Amino acid sequence: MIEETDISKEGLLAAYRNIVMERLFDKKMLNASRQGFLPFYIPLMGHEAIHIGMGMAIRDEDFFYPYYRDFGVLLQMGIPIDTILSQVFATATDNEIGRDMPDHFSLKKYNIGAVITPVAGNLTAATGIAYAKLYRKEPGSVITTFGDGATSTPDFHVSMNFAGVYNLPMVFFCENNQFAISVPTYPTDDKAFNQTYSETRGAIYKKAEAYGFSGIRIDGTNFIEVYRATRKALESAANEPILIEAITYRMGPHSTADDPNKYRTDRVPEGSQKDPLIVSQKILKDMKIITDRDIKQINDEMEEATSKLIDKYEKAPKPDKDTMLGNLYEEEPWYIKEERGEI
Repeated sequence: MIEETDISKEGLLAAYRNIVMERLFDKKMLNASRQGFLPFYIPLMGHEAIHIGMGMAIRDEDFFYPYYRDFGVLLQMGIPIDTILSQVFATATDNEIGRDMPDHFSLKKYNIGAVITPVAGNLTAATGIAYAKLYRKEPGSVITTFGDGATSTPDFHVSMNFAGVYNLPMVFFCENNQFAISVPTYPTDDKAFNQTYSETRGAIYKKAEAYGFSGIRIDGTNFIEVYRATRKALESAANEPILIEAITYRMGPHSTADDPNKYRTDRVPEGSQKDPLIVSQKILKDMKIITDRDIKQINDEMEEATSKLIDKYEKAPKPDKDTMLGNLYEEEPWYIKEERGEI
């Protein structure tokens, strides 16, 4: 059954292992936040298939501009785990010297843009990079991600319009987990949600038509479908931009500052048939690539590996306090020297 996909058996197994690894990392980092090792954390559960499929599709010549929920894409892209976890835990080896929130990566070395906290802020930055690629006639495309809530922001519409007008080599990728913080993309009995629903109308991919290019909707719980659609989009973006809407389900809180129990009762539980981990297992079982025994073995291996890594970075030393005021000015003014003395 391998011939049904252009991915090798080894590649499929490696992708599945990363899906499991992301799920376990997510749980452990959420616990680390509750225990005080992280000041803030943005859970990933429900996005694993999107992340791993996208990471498989991104080519060396492409530029990836993520939003704050794309930890797993970096895993699949092969970014060193030290680079990833040192940023999350703000350790002394963090290339940002502990100056940003967890999951806010900035990796120019790997063609990955700096995560921008305000919703959809990364879209305008990614559009600028795509314009630069077009102007310089550089190979590759720009892919940028965002949640369903971002489609109601000015940044989304400005970026889509600019990309359409200048025919930029861009892939806009909406990770539609169907719940933008406290508001859904579907109608409910709660009148407070009606305004947001009227803005999104569910079919986000159709918004591309207004800007002169195409949009598609895919199953965001199927990592193979995500891979194929994303790779095809990255290739075709050389001719025109494209919007991908990947449907998945937010299985946890928006962030550790959020309590979804206050506004929703319809959460998709872990282990359900809509869980990307379960969907991935079924796909690989149907392809005769994996067995229940393999699933348990991989889970046990990843459990041990992720536990050791989280323990390591929870205990890792933090940046020296002197770095707080470093690299701010070419010539340090007197008041910075004064503050340094106070520190």
